[in-house]
Amino acid sequence: MELTTKKWLSIIVVLLVDIVLTAMIFLALVPQWAVPDADLMIPNLTLYMSPLIALAIILVPTLVILRFGWPDRIKLEMFLFPLRIGLAFEFLHGGLEKLIDTTYLATPGLIGVGAAAAPSPWIRDIMTAMLPNYGAFLLLIAVGEFLVGLSLLLGGFTRLGAIGGVLLQWTFLFLLGWLSVSTFGINFIGAVAFLVLGMYRSGRFLGVDQIIGPRLDGSENRLLKSFGLLT
Repeated sequence: MELTTKKWLSIIVVLLVDIVLTAMIFLALVPQWAVPDADLMIPNLTLYMSPLIALAIILVPTLVILRFGWPDRIKLEMFLFPLRIGLAFEFLHGGLEKLIDTTYLATPGLIGVGAAAAPSPWIRDIMTAMLPNYGAFLLLIAVGEFLVGLSLLLGGFTRLGAIGGVLLQWTFLFLLGWLSVSTFGINFIGAVAFLVLGMYRSGRFLGVDQIIGPRLDGSENRLLKSFGLLT
């Protein structure tokens, strides 16, 4: 493969940008990630999962620059991969933290806060109705976050994972968005991001869906074919 001036320039810029970003991540974030959380069964969980978010950060400019040198090789659907990995980190990390935190199910947490202080009567009514079985609802949220994150990480049944992500984000947005502007904004942006991943079948690039999706789509069995729509 002949390397033109444009391609050489792309490689050099990618190397420089990736070195700078890697150094910034290591110097600014690793000291914080490396602090063990004594409340978790896996104290260094954040550190163990940090390569996911580091990869998502580094991939964004890398793909943009490489597309300049290799427009025929760097396809547009590849740009969804960093978003998928970033959301996988957030939801896997959030789900695991809740599942292994021995104090998570001990109190109603934000459900209790919402039942007492939500500004909207209908939100207070919903939260109040959830209080008697708050443990089941909190566990459902934790398991849902974990499964959504796993789906995105593996790229398996990613559309189903995206639907679950949208539902979780909408739940947080409507029931907890009153807590702060940033709480509302983060969940709104998250819902939009999951919609994009689902619409463009992000798991069909470097994911399990890339293997099983076309087979399910081509199946003569209606049930299997319908499963293909979730990839």
